[in-house]
Amino acid sequence: MKRRALLAGLAAAGLVATLSGCTLANAITPPIETQLYPTIADAQAASATISIPSWVPADAQMIRIKENSETGQAIMQFGDPAPEPIGGPCDASIAGNTPPLDDTWWPQALDTSALTCQDGWHISFMYGSQYFAWKP
Repeated sequence: MKRRALLAGLAAAGLVATLSGCTLANAITPPIETQLYPTIADAQAASATISIPSWVPADAQMIRIKENSETGQAIMQFGDPAPEPIGGPCDASIAGNTPPLDDTWWPQALDTSALTCQDGWHISFMYGSQYFAWKP
């Protein structure tokens, strides 16, 4: 019985040593953060924890963003009551990049036929007045 307890203790110590540092911290608290901002003003408030790109329209509403704080990868959705074109043609070398993250609000399939790019973000306009954007 004592031998089992000793072996279990050694195994646990080995696991802790293996999951030390950032790996253990990421296992306990992943570097992924999600926010929902009702308006762009809320996204720019002092209490906002994830920065919204400057190209997001001033009248954007219900801004959802999910970001990996270690890699900078992100996905974002927002509505715009008066949609306007955002971004320009994507560089051919990055045109095939796919969204790096997922969430329940993220669409299963994106229409990439009218994909644009702005400041490292890929932007897809679809579903009425909804924009979906991601940063690889």
